[in-house]
Amino acid sequence: MEIIQGGPEHVDVAALIWAHAVAVRDGYDEVPTLEQARPGIQNALKDEPSLLLLAQQNGEAVGFLAGGPQETGVAYINYVGVHPEAWGKGVGEALLRALPDALVKNGYGAAQLLVYVDNVRGVRLYERLGWIKVGDPAPHPRNGRVEQRYSFSLAQRDTGRESV
Repeated sequence: MEIIQGGPEHVDVAALIWAHAVAVRDGYDEVPTLEQARPGIQNALKDEPSLLLLAQQNGEAVGFLAGGPQETGVAYINYVGVHPEAWGKGVGEALLRALPDALVKNGYGAAQLLVYVDNVRGVRLYERLGWIKVGDPAPHPRNGRVEQRYSFSLAQRDTGRESV
């Protein structure tokens, strides 16, 4: 698997991965269209420095991570998406393991994200990779599903390396 830095030319492929992933994760009857999925990805990347990482297997994108600035020195990760056909193959983990270098490259010292608490696979992955819960779970403002904020700090990662 190869993780590459994505650009504007990769927005549509990321949007389609996301559409397929949420359709399966949330039990939709139909996969959202590209036109429905694209605006969310574009919005996540609208402010600089933005982050778009793509996971590729055999030259085909199977996952992505997208986000941008939340506050000075902190990136907000809007999306970590893996095509359902690649679930369980380490794609999400590979993207998250590549994130620290992308954070450094873009001038960030930390990242945050929100994950639905019923997304057990996602929660397990973030916690296993050292993401820390921040605050209490809260309902999403649009759909009411409960989500938890997680934070990852490069300083925590570096401190962890020293104690190993």
